[in-house]
Amino acid sequence: MTEQSLWRFSRAFHRALNERQTDDLESILDENVDWAIYGPIDMFAFLGPRHGKRAVIDVVREISGIVSLHRFDRESLMIGENSTASLMRYSLTSTTTGTPISVRIAIFAKFNAGRLINLRAIIDTFDLVEQALGRQIHLPKIA
Repeated sequence: MTEQSLWRFSRAFHRALNERQTDDLESILDENVDWAIYGPIDMFAFLGPRHGKRAVIDVVREISGIVSLHRFDRESLMIGENSTASLMRYSLTSTTTGTPISVRIAIFAKFNAGRLINLRAIIDTFDLVEQALGRQIHLPKIA
């Protein structure tokens, strides 16, 4: 069941991002889904925790207005009975500037009865911030 849930979620999420069609995603989200994407909330307002189906759908719509998805690659995937962990690389394009964006994301998901009940995502935000700024960030040397 988990494997099927993961693939259904993956297809529905990507369809929601690219086509702004959220019906499939809504059908596999638990009413009380607990969702968090970790990163610099001050720079990217769509990051942070969301609770409940409506809040998740709203944030996915917000993300779909900012980027379009071109490609994703699963670098690593582990599937448990009711949970999954994956390391993904996404190739995106900014909808406002047309700038290509490449980002790695670790995603941890839990399912119950075919519905997503919990999602945690950790973004390689240092790389993402450099791409958003259009320049490298130079940090001081640490002894």
